[in-house]
Amino acid sequence: MEPTCDTEATLVDLLDRILDKGLMLDADVIISVSGIPLLGVNLKAALASVDTMLRYGMWENWDAAQRAIATEERRRKGVDKLPLLEGEKVILKMFGSQWYSKGIYRSWRPGHLYVTDRRVFLHRKEPAEILFEAYYENIEGFALERKENIANKETDCLYIFLKNGEVAKLHPTDASVVKDAICEEMNKLGLLYEEMEPPMLDENADKFLKEGEKLVQHCEKMWYLMEHPAPGGVTTRTWKSGRFYLTSERLCWWYDFDECIAFEASLEELRGVSIETRDFGGMLKAKRVLAVAYDKGEACFSGDEEAMQKMEEMLRSVSSAAEDEEEEMETCPSCGAKAPVNELLNKGCKVCGWVSPRVKKNVGVVA
Repeated sequence: MEPTCDTEATLVDLLDRILDKGLMLDADVIISVSGIPLLGVNLKAALASVDTMLRYGMWENWDAAQRAIATEERRRKGVDKLPLLEGEKVILKMFGSQWYSKGIYRSWRPGHLYVTDRRVFLHRKEPAEILFEAYYENIEGFALERKENIANKETDCLYIFLKNGEVAKLHPTDASVVKDAICEEMNKLGLLYEEMEPPMLDENADKFLKEGEKLVQHCEKMWYLMEHPAPGGVTTRTWKSGRFYLTSERLCWWYDFDECIAFEASLEELRGVSIETRDFGGMLKAKRVLAVAYDKGEACFSGDEEAMQKMEEMLRSVSSAAEDEEEEMETCPSCGAKAPVNELLNKGCKVCGWVSPRVKKNVGVVA
């Protein structure tokens, strides 16, 4: 091989050449002091990537020993041993993950999803563990939901409803194939199941829902006009991106960037809702907004028109239901005690005995 000189070569080029082709050093070095040779070094070295070494027949014994050690370690840990029941037959194997949200741990847990003639389970090799399993006799129904993943590509999630009330959220490579395989095995066993609607589940909602609080409605994306401090001791307003939620107890907005609740109001605090065009001036300009009035003021949200209309309809139904439940109160004209209006007008005051003239008149007519 003829030596070459490339003045434009970089460190990356040098490393690439060493890892790909390798480097052989064969040198004799003599260190002298005042013309007197004191030290002699005979240097022979080979520098290359492990793949290159193995390709040229070097370190073969070392490689075989390392592979044997790794195989024995995997056997000892039981990594390659699939936890099948006696006589259990695997029908389908597919990569997948399960959404786990118990305690403080919330994440997708990956593994391989197995459909057998007795159950469906998600297993990971290391550390060896069954992440999820459900026997067919414990399954009540299924649901498929198409959503966008983190790469903004549409994909299907598989929900498995269990008879104990739990719902497992799985994300296989092909959810419909897994569902069909499970249904086929259940049909063979004569087990019944239902086609169900996807539950109102959300990864962010799992982080802030209180005990007993349920998700009623949510928007995948909704902008919130957020106030925050600015230099000079003043406040400024900026549209921030997040998600809008209506629960059984409150209305709240999840801030994606900080991963926290940046706005919330209880259902009792709601006073009105409307969709209108507002001109906020400056860089904010005019915008269609969902304006929510509550006890502490007003909050403005913006997003897809259809999403805003749906949320407005939900909020109006919640407000009207709350108004129906809340009785109008009034004070007694005689003693000033508060009581429901209908009770004062029809029965009188329980404190002082005052009776409405209309009631007295009606009583007199009857008499």
